Amino acid sequence: MKKILLASAAFVAMGATAQAADVVMTPAAEPYVAPQVIPQTFSWTGFYLGGTGGYDWASANLNYLGVAGSGDDFNGGKLGGFAGYNYQFDNNLVLGVEGELDYNWNEQDYNVGLPYSVKAGSDWEGSVRARLGYAFDNALIYATGGWAIANGYLKADGLEQDQAFNGWTVGAGIDYALSNNVFAGLEYRYTDFGKKDFDGALTGFEAKDYTSNRVMARVGYKF
Repeated sequence: MKKILLASAAFVAMGATAQAADVVMTPAAEPYVAPQVIPQTFSWTGFYLGGTGGYDWASANLNYLGVAGSGDDFNGGKLGGFAGYNYQFDNNLVLGVEGELDYNWNEQDYNVGLPYSVKAGSDWEGSVRARLGYAFDNALIYATGGWAIANGYLKADGLEQDQAFNGWTVGAGIDYALSNNVFAGLEYRYTDFGKKDFDGALTGFEAKDYTSNRVMARVGYKF
């Protein structure tokens, strides 16, 4: 009887030891920790205005009674101002609209076989455009496009005539917020103003293929 009791006690001890070993060898699962999402601290929503300046590589073909003139570059500086509104969505997409008005310095002399000199250029231009971008906190990268207009002029033999060139413009840029209100940026745009006949005091002149490639720096204030 004593042997039977000793064997039973040994068997129970071995089972408890095995269970303890199982508990020690099976580690507890660690709780899942979600990655931390850092919210953006700057919002581009709001009205804004500012100034812009840069350089324009423009070209056009000036013809007189079907005879093409010599020289077609209208390269020059530009200076202007802009105003607009942005709205930033929860997914950081930014939708906006912007208007701009610039003054150009790009007058050129032409030779079209006439006994007098001909000067041509554009003195002002403007645009109204949509903007679509993505905000990386203080940085906004965007594409833009819309309607453009420029006032072209001719001066010849004591006469002067203006014509409005209507066209389209597309481009892209980046704005960076330097503070809660002040931002700076850089923008490139291509513009096609099409063609225009001067049918007033200088009948017979035609300007066509008027295009522009511009790079502009900008500084603005967001309200």
